[in-house]
Amino acid sequence: MNAYNFVAPFYDALATLVLGPRFHGSKWAFLDIILPGDTVLVVGGGTGANLPDILKRCGKKGKVIYMEASEKMLEKAKKRIPSDQQDRVEFIFRADFKLPEKYNFDIIVTQFLLDVLINQDITALFEEVNQKVTSDSKWLFLDFFPVRDKKFLIRLMITSFGFLTQHPRKELPDYEGFFTKGGWVAAKEMSFEKGFYQAKVYLPAPKDIKSDTISLK
Repeated sequence: MNAYNFVAPFYDALATLVLGPRFHGSKWAFLDIILPGDTVLVVGGGTGANLPDILKRCGKKGKVIYMEASEKMLEKAKKRIPSDQQDRVEFIFRADFKLPEKYNFDIIVTQFLLDVLINQDITALFEEVNQKVTSDSKWLFLDFFPVRDKKFLIRLMITSFGFLTQHPRKELPDYEGFFTKGGWVAAKEMSFEKGFYQAKVYLPAPKDIKSDTISLK
């Protein structure tokens, strides 16, 4: 995963060039679900473009746990936060999704993350998250979807990004399958570029979340 350090210096500019300004703007979709006092888990947040807004929304009594597998991207995210607010963000450099024991999370944020994970890693993420949430938790998800008129671009993105970062995915994951098996149900959704990328808010299904319900491999 440290291969992402290679793309960190130009990731934002490259994404805007290829996908346009709406790509980055989509990262603000549904941030209004974050309330003062919330403990927010951000996994794979990259350079943290929306991190200051997330921190502002959870307020002085809130907390952000920011987990990223690229040291360079983590460094860029840290620089977005004033020194007098650094204690409200816990930056974690790791790629195995092992979450801190001391927190339960009100909000989970994964934006353009699951599309670069192999199925086993997605399963591991769900298993970890489901041990650290409550019946009132919310999962803010944003990612690419396989719409017909973007097939060539999707293939180009997967191939090019795979070459640059060495991630092994060859196709987009079955997101809905993972959320369903993991005990989550979509409550809100917003589409961008005719569904090419979509933001969704997931809630725990009306039953206890159990990590052992996840069976997708």
